[in-house]
Amino acid sequence: MDRALFFGDPFALSSPAVVVAFPSLDFFRALQRELAAERERFSRLGFFDTTFGIRVVRDGGVAEFTVAFEVFDCVRVCDGVEPDVDFVIEGPLGAWTDMLDNIHELGAADTAHSLNTLTHFGESLKVRYDDPDGHDKLYRFAESVQEWLDLSARVDFRYPDGTTPPPRRDVPRRVAR
Repeated sequence: MDRALFFGDPFALSSPAVVVAFPSLDFFRALQRELAAERERFSRLGFFDTTFGIRVVRDGGVAEFTVAFEVFDCVRVCDGVEPDVDFVIEGPLGAWTDMLDNIHELGAADTAHSLNTLTHFGESLKVRYDDPDGHDKLYRFAESVQEWLDLSARVDFRYPDGTTPPPRRDVPRRVAR
């Protein structure tokens, strides 16, 4: 049974359930649609003006995409990394898979799987940039980029080997006493 078909689930897709591949243009367009449904949430994070590349390195090649944000919207998603991006987030498929599995399972990345942690030492994911302002933009908009990636918890997708992320698990919330 596909949980995403039950729209009462807070992590259900906002659009009809369609399995997309990661990495693919369809995957990033699905995140673009999810962001459009969360405009108010993203407006609380502040203006989000950056264009960046995503590079997924895997056996047999590289998958590259450009994603552009203006104000509170994802205005463009396209194949390839455009030459004038602010920065590129690059890493092996395994690093992306670990992060996306964690997001899918928990609803959002935990600290160990956040973009900030994974790019900090450049061991899992690397940030490439030609201009120091581009590097600054990643950290200026890191929370918005992470929230955007966390929307993948709502997307039904498969990896190149045909596997899917783990199902969502209930995580007890800590309550202040």
